[in-house]
Amino acid sequence: MVDNLSTDDSLARARQAFPAVTFIANDFNAGWGVGCNIGIRATRSEFIAIINNDAHLDSRCIEEMAAAIRRRPDYGACASLILLWDEPDTMEVAGIVIYRDGSSIGRGRLAPATAYAESDEVFCANDCCCLYRRAMVDDIGLYDPDFFIYCDETDMGWRQQLAGWRCIYNPAATAFHAHSRAAGSYTDFKLFHVERNRIFLCLKYFPMFSLLASFPVAFHRYLYHAWAAVRGRGALRHYRSDHSMWHGIAVLARAHWAALRKTPVMWRRRREFNRRWRIPRGAFKDILRRFGVGPRTMVDYE
Repeated sequence: MVDNLSTDDSLARARQAFPAVTFIANDFNAGWGVGCNIGIRATRSEFIAIINNDAHLDSRCIEEMAAAIRRRPDYGACASLILLWDEPDTMEVAGIVIYRDGSSIGRGRLAPATAYAESDEVFCANDCCCLYRRAMVDDIGLYDPDFFIYCDETDMGWRQQLAGWRCIYNPAATAFHAHSRAAGSYTDFKLFHVERNRIFLCLKYFPMFSLLASFPVAFHRYLYHAWAAVRGRGALRHYRSDHSMWHGIAVLARAHWAALRKTPVMWRRRREFNRRWRIPRGAFKDILRRFGVGPRTMVDYE
């Protein structure tokens, strides 16, 4: 268990409750990805389970994920069925879906718990609770330390897809999550990191035409968000209950500026990953078609 400088007594209580567990206490808040990387490097197991601090698992969850990932040698990850902690009859996510501007959201958010009852392939797993094959992680690399929080699993997802790995969803592997309880659901912090990091994704993996197209596609999504919020739909309406539209635009501007400043870093990682890109270049669009959603789905996500 990796502790990112928690400020309460949770680490002490966890150590007392689970004396057989190895604890790593960071002396700084390393962010989600770096914290996971520290834990991954400290283990040697065939599979790597990633679990949020605000999630709890069904007793068979990890066993079911391991069984699913063993079905094929190119299954590098397994996505679990994640239900809302306080509403266990309601789904939070059943794998991740993507959009043409680099954005990603949870598949099945707020659907009935039984809505995705069949096992199938998804773009990637939500790392609130998922299982990675170590061979895949050794191949595509660890979490990107510059993301800090949000979209980390989508970054891993693009690498696994482009390198020829697949992700299987198993609804028999069930977890329960207190959605965004640690970081908040509709905050400047989340808006900034989600938007900055989805630009990072485009810079790292999108072919040039798709990269350039991502900016007008994102602008169209912003306008659609604003239109929906005025009509009482989507996540933006919750954000606007505490912030003005102009305040949100300022946060978006900061996110774009932060992404621009990191462009040389992301471009270097783009060149480094190109050596691991194994699928045909034209298959990029096939990934978007297979696992992508439209703007209305993105806007209505809460």
